[in-house]
Amino acid sequence: MTPRNSFLRALVIVAVVVLGLIAGPTAAMAAFTDSERATPQFSAAIIPAPATASVTMRCTFGLQTVVTVNSYGTVANANYYEVKVYDRSGNLEFTGDLSHAAGRTYSSGIEIIGTWSYEIRGYYKVPGSNNFWTGKPLKGTMSC
Repeated sequence: MTPRNSFLRALVIVAVVVLGLIAGPTAAMAAFTDSERATPQFSAAIIPAPATASVTMRCTFGLQTVVTVNSYGTVANANYYEVKVYDRSGNLEFTGDLSHAAGRTYSSGIEIIGTWSYEIRGYYKVPGSNNFWTGKPLKGTMSC
């Protein structure tokens, strides 16, 4: 092979490579379009307020108040229920676990008679953790 042939051969190889680099990406271009809608495979649970509750208040000579939760409506997605009792000034007096008999009754110390309030709500306590979802409260008032 003569030097001239070697030079021409190298020139042809370089030209082919350069043309391949320039034309290659353009020749391989393609466009694809598609659209799909996915339905989410998750949801968020809502814990509504109990629909009903029977709560009584007994006052003894205007000196002591006894509040008892006799019954309450259960709600979907709740696995725990709680009552909160507030005095006539709106201060939290008692929080009770409604799954225990001791959590259903509150006896005050010396209290002045008036209108008290309560909230009963359901919770979902996540098993094996300290996490929970809070439901909406059923609110009510009681008077002595």
